[in-house]
Amino acid sequence: MVYILVLLTISCLLIIPGTECAGQCSKIKSLLNDNTIKTSSRNNDICILTENSCCNKAVENKLLEKTKSILKNRVFLVLNQFYAKIATDKQYKSTLLTKIITSSTLSQAKKVELNEKFSSYITGVNTLTSADLEEMRAASATGALSTSLGAAVSGTCQDLLYFDMESLKDIQLKYLGSILVMLRGYQLMTELITAATSQDLTEECYIGAVRGGLKEGVSETQALKFGGCNLCLDKTSFSHPCAKLCRNILSGCLKGHIQTREYIQHLALNQVKLNSLVEQFARASAVAVEDLKSEVKSKLQLDNEFRASCSSLQRGKEPTKKAVYDFALNYDEDDARETLDSDWLCKFVFSGVSEVNCWNKSQVGEYRLNIYEFTNEGQRQNPEVPGNGPNINIDDIISGYEDYKVKVEELDQGRIPLKPSSSSFLAPSLFLLTLSLAAYLTAT
Repeated sequence: MVYILVLLTISCLLIIPGTECAGQCSKIKSLLNDNTIKTSSRNNDICILTENSCCNKAVENKLLEKTKSILKNRVFLVLNQFYAKIATDKQYKSTLLTKIITSSTLSQAKKVELNEKFSSYITGVNTLTSADLEEMRAASATGALSTSLGAAVSGTCQDLLYFDMESLKDIQLKYLGSILVMLRGYQLMTELITAATSQDLTEECYIGAVRGGLKEGVSETQALKFGGCNLCLDKTSFSHPCAKLCRNILSGCLKGHIQTREYIQHLALNQVKLNSLVEQFARASAVAVEDLKSEVKSKLQLDNEFRASCSSLQRGKEPTKKAVYDFALNYDEDDARETLDSDWLCKFVFSGVSEVNCWNKSQVGEYRLNIYEFTNEGQRQNPEVPGNGPNINIDDIISGYEDYKVKVEELDQGRIPLKPSSSSFLAPSLFLLTLSLAAYLTAT
């Protein structure tokens, strides 16, 4: 027996590979790239340890700095992935908006002017006038009909088709409005995500993460990039943090983002609803164009005066390709909820959690505290990350959201939310209607 003890002592001094002490402090040495680390008597400020370990105050500070360099990116990983998803659809909706503008019969100067006004609308500044909307309403409908017929619709033909085109004009404006409001929603989402990620996490958050043993998810072929106090003891270096501990730490780190997460979810819910309306109006526009095209062909056969004025429409070359609709979103409300959800982050971003035999911030065992709710009151009581979270001011974004929500409701009710006073734009002004009617009667 004495012989075995002597042999073990010699092997430890020589660091003979294969012996139990050959890997002493190996995990934390590798993480911090410091081979001088060794077991020492308890001398800690951050870690809550009851025995000698690989960590002293200097090592703890290195762990803290390592965590500060990486933790924030990992905490906001899912949020940034969500941003990439909405950016994809934002680009698609921007393409639809561009197509509406370019296919209209507006002059180039007017197209540029309205494009600038649409861009302002998306940022929350509405400079559109009744005249702008009436002009866009007619020009987009005429452009859609011209594309379908494969021939330009002259001003005389537009006058002759005035009443026939009213349905298409209304649908085109609703289609335009739904795209603009959805792009406005994406602008608000972008501002929220920027606000959420622009400020650093608190010192209390980083200390909580080190104590809790949070570390980045790693595979057999990946090196550990950061970790916590569980690495201070060889026997606990491979342990996962307790699930409830991890959730309390991350909820505490995100306590300044409670309101942000709430509005990201609200926006996602409304964007999904708007997307359905965009598709609905796109399909309705296609049906209205086909109906109007059939009416034009009928008039060309049966109405001599129409045929005499609009015979060029007979010589058009109709497009062979039918419209393809692909409005499926690559995100939903659950994706928005998971962006700042501590349970999701603990399971899928960090190295996993355990319910039993887990790191409870001082040893392997059980974490006996409850999960503190992700509310202002719940996080005031969170013992893992005391103090206040970062102050994230989103008052202007909330104000913009309230205006956006009204516009979503207007669209859902079949109204057109493009004027500052949307309800007033339900029909052309009496003056414009009188002029159009006079032109129609003169032509016929």
